[in-house]
Amino acid sequence: MYDVIIVGAGASGLICALECARNGKKVLLLEKDPQPGRKILVSGNGRCNITNRFVSVADYHGPQKLLENALKNFPFEFCVRYFEQLGIPLREEENGRFFPATGKSTSVLEPLKLALQEAGAELLTGQEVTRIKTGGSFGVQTRQGQIFKSKKLVLACGSCAYPQLSGTQSGYQLAKSLGHSIIPPTPALCALTLKEKAVARLQGIRVQAALTARRQEQVFAQSQGEVLFTNYGVNGPAVLNISAAVIRQLAQGPVQLDMNLFAATADFNALMQARKEQFGTRRAKDFFAGLLHENIANLLIDFAGVRKNMPVRDWTPNTWQNIVRTLQKWTFNVTGARPWQEAMAASGGVNTSEINYNTFESLKCPGLFITGELLDVDGHSGGFNLHFAWSSGFTAARKLSEV
Repeated sequence: MYDVIIVGAGASGLICALECARNGKKVLLLEKDPQPGRKILVSGNGRCNITNRFVSVADYHGPQKLLENALKNFPFEFCVRYFEQLGIPLREEENGRFFPATGKSTSVLEPLKLALQEAGAELLTGQEVTRIKTGGSFGVQTRQGQIFKSKKLVLACGSCAYPQLSGTQSGYQLAKSLGHSIIPPTPALCALTLKEKAVARLQGIRVQAALTARRQEQVFAQSQGEVLFTNYGVNGPAVLNISAAVIRQLAQGPVQLDMNLFAATADFNALMQARKEQFGTRRAKDFFAGLLHENIANLLIDFAGVRKNMPVRDWTPNTWQNIVRTLQKWTFNVTGARPWQEAMAASGGVNTSEINYNTFESLKCPGLFITGELLDVDGHSGGFNLHFAWSSGFTAARKLSEV
């Protein structure tokens, strides 16, 4: 009989198991894959973006009170100290992102595994949980024929994102079997596909831009940063940060994405007018030299229907206004998201209204705790999803250690 069984050895499961064991609990951590923490290993392009200096409730989609409590229990400063005390020096990069000083995600996972072992927690890999029985205690049955019992249970199974790296629906099914309702999961932190096939001409080009997502003229999400054009649409940090909201809105109807290529320019209209006065004798293509990538300029000219050999000074006022307006509000129609194999996270999952916001304990099944990405919580790109995983696992362990 274990005090706590934790299903899933990802970020939230590992930290929950470690803290419970450090507080004297007899802990069993079950992982269906041959090795734990596979998503940790690929996070941050294999460098593991542990946290972010600017982490706040505003960086997430989820209930404010739950997020406030989680971040209060495991704030940024505490997170940095926690991992440094595990023997993992960190370094800060642009936009407040923190990585292990080695630049390798193994430098995060291996110390976590060592600390877990030293704390006395038991880790069993290759054990896929398929059934859970309740009634005074939890009976946990695996596909491999093992049965384990515990007083308390934590589901930290993760989401169905990255199925090639352990992402699965099994956590939702286990939670549902214990009385929970599931918000249908959709991709988050995912590239978007566009109706305008001509963007394939821009494949591989990166720009700094401001994005505004709207449906029926109602703005519902905004982002700013790098955008990468692809042969199917757009990717990059600015796209990832609004992708979950866009995908949720797409279920209700068409979504438009407005791209401002000159959001950082104080008075773009004045800049363009001065450029027209200086280079008005140039052909359209040459007029944009130095201002836009050549391929973007060519596509813009085609979109506007401008004759390529016509000097800019000969454009009609409507053509000029159309070009200037498009550079600040280039509108695309979103058709969907890339497949689950390319989604870094998931939106949807266990309904958070069925979770105690202070402890992450189930309101449906006493003694059950649910943490991490299995919940209907998702964050922006930049270390925020990992930080929520750490903080939710830590918060649950704090309550479990009181029992």
